[in-house]
Amino acid sequence: MKKKIVSICLLLAVFLNVKAQGVYDDFIYNRQAVKERKVVSWPYLREADVTSSKRVVRIIDVREKQNQVMAWPKNPLAVILFEALQKGKMVAYKDDSLSGTYTQEEIVAMTIDTSFVENPDPNNPDETIMDTVINTFRPIDRIKRYRVVEDWIFDKKLSTYFVRIISIAPQFKRVVGGVELSEQDLCVLKYHAREADPMTPVTEMDLRHLFINYEVFNRQNDAARVTFDDWFESRQFSSYIIKQSNEQDLYIRDRAEFKDNGVAAILEGEKIKQDLFEKEHDMWEY
Repeated sequence: MKKKIVSICLLLAVFLNVKAQGVYDDFIYNRQAVKERKVVSWPYLREADVTSSKRVVRIIDVREKQNQVMAWPKNPLAVILFEALQKGKMVAYKDDSLSGTYTQEEIVAMTIDTSFVENPDPNNPDETIMDTVINTFRPIDRIKRYRVVEDWIFDKKLSTYFVRIISIAPQFKRVVGGVELSEQDLCVLKYHAREADPMTPVTEMDLRHLFINYEVFNRQNDAARVTFDDWFESRQFSSYIIKQSNEQDLYIRDRAEFKDNGVAAILEGEKIKQDLFEKEHDMWEY
């Protein structure tokens, strides 16, 4: 009788152990919160209710301390975006007008890095031949900056001054023939698809619908499930402004007074950031 009881206990222990391994993976409970989240769309905005609007372009640099969570090895944003482009989940636009698009083949062609290696000629030991080497594109190593286009809007109906991200463009330095070129956009990705009217659903995939099921590292609490959608919507990133809408449609660095003075261009971006803050603050009287 005792042998039977021991055998049953051992079988139960093995079963429970197998069951636990199948459910919990490397956590002590099954995490489903992020996988089941849905995007909460922005409130519908009428043109007649917009009394003030200003378009701003800013850069988010992953190497800044506040933004290093974007490169979290378990879920790096660069890999998420590049894999979505490779699988055709996202529409890759050519510029901020969000009109012309790239094909998947064109995106792959842009990320092909070539370099030259000099090797001995097997037919003539005194000579060398130049071989072309194609290097694998690693998004987490190559994509370090994101160019963000956004609108600052005042809605008179709700008496609110808020910001809406329009698009995000991952940037990288292309390498051709072993020469590293200047920073350029890989493509431009739509952040949130705008409804034609409140009753018409949007079928195009946008970044918010992609981000909502991907977790970003939370420094304060591992149990608080924060997605990339939460992170961008709550504006937890650090950035600097490189452009504000102007009559010449120029970036700050391209304007005559800042062309040869990088420090002055940075200070001008900080001034624009302060003006936006003060405008929001000064709209109310206490």
